[in-house]
Amino acid sequence: MYNAARLAGRELRGGLKGFRIFLACLALGVGAIAAVQSVADGIRSSIAEDGQAILGGDVELHRLYQPATAAERARFEAAGRVSEVVETRGMARSPRDEATTLVELKAVDGAYPLYGKMELEGGGDLRAALAPRDGVWGAVADPEVAARLGLS
Repeated sequence: MYNAARLAGRELRGGLKGFRIFLACLALGVGAIAAVQSVADGIRSSIAEDGQAILGGDVELHRLYQPATAAERARFEAAGRVSEVVETRGMARSPRDEATTLVELKAVDGAYPLYGKMELEGGGDLRAALAPRDGVWGAVADPEVAARLGLS
C-alpha cells in the first residue's frame, strides 16, 4: 500500500500530461466497448425480427451427408410444415471456354421457402425458373457467378 501511494505521488508531481493520455485511452476503450455492444444488439434484434425470413422457417436442422430417416421426417412433419434442402459444393465450368469457379449448389423442394418469398433479379418466379424445359431442369445462379462464367 505504501508503494502504491508513493507511485501515485510521483505521478501527480510529474504533472497531468500522463493523466490526460490515460483518460483518453479510457474514453477510447469505453467507446469501443459501447460500439461493439450496440452492433451486437442490432444484430440480435434483426435476427429476432427477421429470423424466419433469414432461415426460411422457424428451425433449421442439418445432417451431414445423409438425409433424415422416415421416422425423423415423420416427427418433423408432425410439428409443422417441412421443407428439405440439399447443399453441396462443386466446380462450375463455362460451356464456351475453360473458365471455372467454385460454387455451392442448393437443391430445394416445392415448399421452399416456408416463410418469405424468393425474389429473382429481373423478376420472375422461382418455381418457373426451376421447372424442367425440354427435359432439362432449370437453375438459378448468383449474378456474380454468371458473370465469372460468361453466362447470361
